[in-house]
Amino acid sequence: MSINQMMSEPLLDLRDLCIDFHTPEGPQRAVDHLSLSVQPGEVMGLVGESGSGKSITAKSIMRMLPGNADVAAHSRIHFHDGQRQIDVMGLHGRDLRLVRGGQVSMIFQEPMASFAPAIRVGEQITETIQLHTGVDYASARRQGIELFERVGIREPARRFDQYVFELSGGMRQRAMIAMALSTQPRLLIADEPTTALDVTVQAQVLELMLELREQFGMAMLFITHDLGVISRIADNLTVMKKGQAVEAGSTDRVLFAPQHVYTRRLLDALPHLEQLPQPPVTTPEPLVSVRDLSITYPASGPGQAPFQAVPNMNLDLPAGQIIGLVGESGSGKTSLGKALLGAAPISAGSVKYHLDAPLQLKAGQKIKRRPLAKVAQLVFQDPYGSLNPRMTIRDIIAEPLQALGLCRNRDEVDRRVLEVAERCHIDVSHLRRFPHAFSGGQRQRISIARALVANPRFLVADEAVAALDVSIQAEILKLLKELRDAMGLTILFISHDLSVVANLCDHVCVMQHGRLVEQGSVRQIFLQPRQPYTQALIAAIPTLKRPERGLLEGTAALDSVVAHG
Repeated sequence: MSINQMMSEPLLDLRDLCIDFHTPEGPQRAVDHLSLSVQPGEVMGLVGESGSGKSITAKSIMRMLPGNADVAAHSRIHFHDGQRQIDVMGLHGRDLRLVRGGQVSMIFQEPMASFAPAIRVGEQITETIQLHTGVDYASARRQGIELFERVGIREPARRFDQYVFELSGGMRQRAMIAMALSTQPRLLIADEPTTALDVTVQAQVLELMLELREQFGMAMLFITHDLGVISRIADNLTVMKKGQAVEAGSTDRVLFAPQHVYTRRLLDALPHLEQLPQPPVTTPEPLVSVRDLSITYPASGPGQAPFQAVPNMNLDLPAGQIIGLVGESGSGKTSLGKALLGAAPISAGSVKYHLDAPLQLKAGQKIKRRPLAKVAQLVFQDPYGSLNPRMTIRDIIAEPLQALGLCRNRDEVDRRVLEVAERCHIDVSHLRRFPHAFSGGQRQRISIARALVANPRFLVADEAVAALDVSIQAEILKLLKELRDAMGLTILFISHDLSVVANLCDHVCVMQHGRLVEQGSVRQIFLQPRQPYTQALIAAIPTLKRPERGLLEGTAALDSVVAHG
């Protein structure tokens, strides 16, 4: 980006933005005197933990705040459309629609809520393209399918005609990105756009965004908790805490010479690939053995063939270790994890638990649910959707004890709940509260406590930290290690975040197209990968490093440390 561009009229200019939410407890300040600007063609990163005000800031630019939000009268949000400066807060009707969705587009964090469930995804994207560009239906459809292909969706023409519930989480996110890019906006607001994506697809999407930035002069406000991603894509960076900007400047300076204690704390919480654990001298005996396992889902409708997610898998999971399971979306990771818990259809082979009283799951054999649930439990990905909002935390944690008949009376249940709550670092005075009162990290601790209350031997954690900020993520990873050591747990940790796997796991298994292509110690997989597929995954990890594409030229003059906070 040239100096002339950087000194031109800002594309987006926020001045003294204050946003309050009206709650039963009184007004709550969400954004506190925030000022930032985005220049034409610039990528501005916005980082901070949950509750810092990042997404609220983005929604205020799009004029999509909920009804109980109040923007202070002195706050200013200005957008330059190439000819004139527009007061966004003063827009209404058609003028607002021309800016929102046309000149300014947004990628939302939760794509399931962004698409109408009863209309095919492609129809919604085609309508968006026609509305804002005026091309005919055939051209709009062709552009949409091309975008599907560019964001890494396989069989783009077929997927284009599906409903949102027929797409996987990663595909939904890619479809959301395609729709946001379809109008070629001057400003793209991306709110955690790559959180659900595999490292290779994430790298492709980031590259696509940068290509479109160069091609169309598009600027971006890129919101994320992933500092590795920010280091690859952002020119400049603003760090938010409790609604305030605590530090701002070039990405290079903020990440490699941070001046605020909060920024340094975020950086200290990052997983690092330089400190990989040494493999154990001897490999423990397996707790779980998988032999000739095939997982086949029945046909989804007339004329459809059954789908084989995993063909002929053989695998041993060592007792007392944390085993990472990695691979792209559709590789069969989740299907394998479910099969180990008796929740996916085993069409051939077996899963054996080596216990004092061995437990075996076989094709065609009815699964004994209660004995299996006492041995193996699951920690879900979504700490919000996996907890019953009508139950107290005490009752949520106690539910497995009651369902499995593991306690004789209520006093015994309460005693066990208190024990596991303390072990998972949950404040026992909060056990009578409901899930809505807790943050994402606190809810994930509750989910872990519920999984452990039955004292299982085996835990499947499926993307258990994917939705968490980096500092909260570090706390949960530390907790899992503590629990492994204290309880002798064996944990299958399914994740698309390889840097997390590298810092948590003892052993790593790599899956591709339903098959195990490589496995070994963490050091072997990350430092000496043998298979080209594994090598490609490792190479795509968004580690914190200085960008190599010259994105930071000329930005030193913009460095500043904000006095707030």
